[in-house]
Amino acid sequence: MRNVRVTRSARKHGIAAEDISRVLTAPLRTVVQGGERGTVELHIGLTPERDLLEVVVAPGNPVIVLHAMRLSPSNYRYLTG
Repeated sequence: MRNVRVTRSARKHGIAAEDISRVLTAPLRTVVQGGERGTVELHIGLTPERDLLEVVVAPGNPVIVLHAMRLSPSNYRYLTG
């Protein structure tokens, strides 16, 4: 596993660090997104309970986890295509 730092804001939705790590280790889908603040990666994956999660990271060393929560409906589109 890569060197990962989870920010306080990434924890605000109550996603466990183990579930974040699981998504980053074996994502179902990864989408690279660019914006004013630079490039981030959206990783979509499953928990052991089969809940879909979205994890947004700033790539680098360490990888910085910016956001983690259950998959929002607006991101379902990345699973079909």
